[in-house]
Amino acid sequence: MSRATDGYGDVINRRQFVKLTGVSGAAALAGCMGGGSSSGTTLTGATNLGVPTNMHLNPMATQNYDWTAGNHIFERFAAYNFSTQEFELAGLEDWSFEDETVTLTLRDGLKWDTGDDVTAGDVITQFRLMKKTEATLWDFADSVEEGENDKTVVITLSNPSNPEIIKHTLANGDLRIHGYQPVYNEFLDKDASAVQEFKWEEDVHGNGPFTLESKNDQAWTLSRNEHFYDADNITFDTYELLSRQENTALQQGLMGGELDVVTSMFAPPKIVDNFPDQVEEVTLPANWGYGIIFNHDDEVFGNRKVRQAVAHVINRQQVADNAGPRTKNPAPKVTGIPPADQESWLGDAYDSFESYGAEATQSEAAATLLREVGYSKSGGTWRDDTGNAIGGSYLTPAGWTDWTTATNTVVDQLNSFGFDFEISSVPGGDFFGAYTDSNFKMGAFYWLPGGARSSYPYFPLRWQLTIPDVGGGHNFTEGEYTVPAMDGSGEMTLNPFEEIRSVATMRDEAQASETITRVAWHNNQNLPVLGLVAKQDQAWLTTDEWDIASADDSARGVKWPSHWLPKQGKLNPSNR
Repeated sequence: MSRATDGYGDVINRRQFVKLTGVSGAAALAGCMGGGSSSGTTLTGATNLGVPTNMHLNPMATQNYDWTAGNHIFERFAAYNFSTQEFELAGLEDWSFEDETVTLTLRDGLKWDTGDDVTAGDVITQFRLMKKTEATLWDFADSVEEGENDKTVVITLSNPSNPEIIKHTLANGDLRIHGYQPVYNEFLDKDASAVQEFKWEEDVHGNGPFTLESKNDQAWTLSRNEHFYDADNITFDTYELLSRQENTALQQGLMGGELDVVTSMFAPPKIVDNFPDQVEEVTLPANWGYGIIFNHDDEVFGNRKVRQAVAHVINRQQVADNAGPRTKNPAPKVTGIPPADQESWLGDAYDSFESYGAEATQSEAAATLLREVGYSKSGGTWRDDTGNAIGGSYLTPAGWTDWTTATNTVVDQLNSFGFDFEISSVPGGDFFGAYTDSNFKMGAFYWLPGGARSSYPYFPLRWQLTIPDVGGGHNFTEGEYTVPAMDGSGEMTLNPFEEIRSVATMRDEAQASETITRVAWHNNQNLPVLGLVAKQDQAWLTTDEWDIASADDSARGVKWPSHWLPKQGKLNPSNR
């Protein structure tokens, strides 16, 4: 490309150029590659999951599945709205819950982009394949059959189940209606590996607001699906998802006007402050974040009072301020429940929970606990009765930059108090491997499993006891535990594993809430893990060429706004 073309931006900015010429035009601008055009208005977003030609659209083959594109092409059953804390039905017209059955009714207007109806048979095919792949739904389901017509699916449960748990399972953002029978029926008689290795790239048909037009090394090109049940709400013709693999490229795309929306992208305060006024940030709970995992088989950190001392030492607010003041929320109490949900779930009991000093290092409380179990301070370091320092190697994952900052803060606080830790920063495989093999004392680990379903405490509280991501390598054994009573008098004994599992079968919300509070109290007192901060996801919209839902519109509360708002009629060209 000659220097003579460099001034073209004075006449038409990069984003307008993309809209007029399509992604091939964007590629031409970037590297003098070919022409081509796309008619009508184009919304330009991005994917950072991989080069589109290397990616596919089979959600059951998680390796190289591009969920950013897939979530536009396949409709979801339902969505959880973080703003209203309620579910919104999408591909479903209704869902109903009896003791041991769940009935799903598909929307009459839910169609594949061929114009054919999405039927119960499509969903049944998908669910039966999900059984092969051991999807979460089959933790509860026993069988699935067609109901009274071809728009009704009946799930028979293994036991009476808590409707909220089933709802969160079905509304999980990764679960989309994709079981197109002409493609997926052939896998019903094959091993799970067959569908998990199938790369759906040819003759792809979806039922969401957009349909696949093409893909190349530069982008996915999606077009408005005229058969979508709310197609009239979508007021632009094309959705381009440019391939931008690095966070800095996404940031620059917003900075320079190349991108209209970004589904999810981390940007620190300095970067956000430099964005043009038309760039709007939408923050949503990730229900995931930095915490501490203990090896409960360790002679030192297997002791409850040592764990409590650690909790008193760490100033969670400082961890959040250092690691991400825009994107990290300190847990106000140590409960195992996400920060934003603690008060609403615990109600009147909330004030009884130990905070361990969310905004301070409580040195005296920590020192008292350590002395009670036989440790003493000598030469500025806490030691056992043979003179060995309390501490050791503190594991943290290499390359997780915000976690590196959080770990530096935590270890500095611990060592300033008198522990003796050294940071061991290891690659991801070694990091997870050390925990899986129980080859550690204490270290950094996420304390929430993530996603909308973590808003229902059953999921994070159960996860923290077992931590399936590392095969229970923290060695928190199942059984009864005795902790101080919630009313401040005496003690209470409970089996937290049994109690949290029982929530899965409770249909009475008051009973479920009471049990959740008991298990959260156990977490607060016994600390199977230590939750420190929770992450806020950042989504991005622009307003110079687009009319978008106002900042107080609850529609922004569904992940992700760049997926959800267009089909709600709340992301439209300004000149429509």
